[in-house]
Amino acid sequence: MTAITPINEEEKMSILAGLRSHVPATKLITLKKIADIADMRPESLQYMDMTDKRTIQEIINSIEKIANIDQDEVLKREALISLEKIKNALGTKFTKDLITCKNCGKIIDLGWEFCANCGANINKMEFKGIKRCKNCNKNISEEWIYCAHCGILLREKEKNLTCPNCKRPIDPSWMVCPYCGYRLKRIKN
Repeated sequence: MTAITPINEEEKMSILAGLRSHVPATKLITLKKIADIADMRPESLQYMDMTDKRTIQEIINSIEKIANIDQDEVLKREALISLEKIKNALGTKFTKDLITCKNCGKIIDLGWEFCANCGANINKMEFKGIKRCKNCNKNISEEWIYCAHCGILLREKEKNLTCPNCKRPIDPSWMVCPYCGYRLKRIKN
């Protein structure tokens, strides 16, 4: 049996604040801290993935944002390293890969029309596992609710479920709230 040292609320907020900072040194230190946690305490990230999906997703989204749009190449590289270490810590559940331009190999966003690095038309590129909008036939992300290109509704927006007792976010599959112990009934979206 492994003893888990969970990442406490203060540490989580410190990580999120560091990733959102406008100071490059703060971002870099925070990225290195996350990489160290993934290396030395992977069970802490796994525990957070089980108990606080919203925060782990915010951390991953913030790191992806740094990797995709930050101007500092050192920060981009460190963000990619951190993402890879988080991916290894979380195992097969974390399988989202970064999308790169077929022309120059730089990271791109599916909402773009053209690669910001080389100018190649992204909509003419085919990506494995990426769907296209049924309305405009442009590449779309599975997370999108509306198409970033034409604005058509792609899927219904999911409601954020909360515990009726402590009001913290919960997963619809949980039978008991892990935060306050409240017995949850089958909650429907």
